[in-house]
Amino acid sequence: MSQPAVKWKQVEKYFFRRGYDIYSEGGDRVIVAPQDLDPRRKRQVVRIGHRYCNRPGAELSRGHLGQIKRAFGVTAADIRAG
Repeated sequence: MSQPAVKWKQVEKYFFRRGYDIYSEGGDRVIVAPQDLDPRRKRQVVRIGHRYCNRPGAELSRGHLGQIKRAFGVTAADIRAG
């Protein structure tokens, strides 16, 4: 059985609660990590394409979830748990 989808609203809620900034740039959304030097983070910025963040119910692709995991150390299960 496959994992449940991760929706854009869940991602937005998860990162806002943890002090990340999210802003629009050319239709895409950019997630920027806080400057707290968390050792799990490899990068400070992840860009989500406009097809996956244009409405709260939009499902993120596996590629974007992988990108978030590699950059911030946050898994899809973490996002689903809130």
